[in-house]
Amino acid sequence: MMADKQANIRGKGNPWKPGKSGNPKGRPKKDVSLTTLLKKHLSEVPNVLVDKQQNTKTWRELLVQAWLVGAYKGNATLFVQLLERLEGKVALPITGKDGSDFNPSMLNLIFPEGTELKPGRMDGNVHKEKVEASGNGHKTS
Repeated sequence: MMADKQANIRGKGNPWKPGKSGNPKGRPKKDVSLTTLLKKHLSEVPNVLVDKQQNTKTWRELLVQAWLVGAYKGNATLFVQLLERLEGKVALPITGKDGSDFNPSMLNLIFPEGTELKPGRMDGNVHKEKVEASGNGHKTS
């Protein structure tokens, strides 16, 4: 029924002539993203005074310098970010409650064998369905 309504509105057959597009102006232009603007301007030398002298550094150089000075002066967040950029994030071990090594069989304490986990909501509610013990992945009633 819905297709009949649409056919009445559009008319029968292809509404465009051969060689013509249904969108002659093409896809609309996207707005320039913040990242694109930042990348463009980071290479510019701003017209500002630094230590009462005309600046000769790019925005990128000024920002890195401010980042380093902030980390040096004790800003812990800047210091951690700097270390993570240079050395990479530290891998945190997964352990049991008592600090012992994590053993995947511990999951059987939470999810009995044969429980199939499905993506759930972010509030912690996980959808679980019992699957056959044969392990073929088929649901049981």
